[in-house]
Amino acid sequence: MNWPKGAKAQEVATNFNSNNPFFTILIKPINLVQNRLYIPSLEGVIENKEKNVMLQIGKRSWNVKLLPFYSATNKYGRRLSAGWSLFASESGLKPGDVYVFELINKSDLVFKVHVF
Repeated sequence: MNWPKGAKAQEVATNFNSNNPFFTILIKPINLVQNRLYIPSLEGVIENKEKNVMLQIGKRSWNVKLLPFYSATNKYGRRLSAGWSLFASESGLKPGDVYVFELINKSDLVFKVHVF
């Protein structure tokens, strides 16, 4: 599921170990102003339809909408939508941060978020 862009994100992804599915995102300024974050497709892991997911950092959690989308090149992907901006502001998200989203509960769609 991992598709990190940028040297820092690739380094974090290489050093992150988990038996759970995870993906790595390098946070860019646009991720803080848009009400969405584009992520890998999660194909074969999560059904391809609108879902609610939970993002956890420590003891805090946020409910976020996970939506499918198709790009202009018909490439399938996903995006975190409603709830993303609240998560971004309350979690202290900053450009240059690398976030690892680890799927720790597949049935309830809970992602443990690691910040680097």
